[in-house]
Amino acid sequence: MVKAETAFERTCGLLGKPALCDDQGLWIAPCKSVHTFGMRYSLDIVYLDRRQQIQKIRSHMRPARVSWHLLAQSVIELRGGTAAALGLEAGDELRWLAYD
Repeated sequence: MVKAETAFERTCGLLGKPALCDDQGLWIAPCKSVHTFGMRYSLDIVYLDRRQQIQKIRSHMRPARVSWHLLAQSVIELRGGTAAALGLEAGDELRWLAYD
């Protein structure tokens, strides 16, 4: 998982990048909304609150769309279909583990 923190990283997101693999994602923090203008593939959008609890999941968001969640503090962008494959649901709390 890559984290986008700077204004430039958050603005660009995955634009111009190849489609994500199943084990890849982009965590955008802070973030309440995303768009897929200029994208060529669908994304799953996972909205997290400040406790890293999933508030909303937008599955298979197609290109040229906008989505937001006012309670979100950050967003994870995944390849379309990944959230369901991982069994992610609203209410789940994510834990971040560091590894080498």
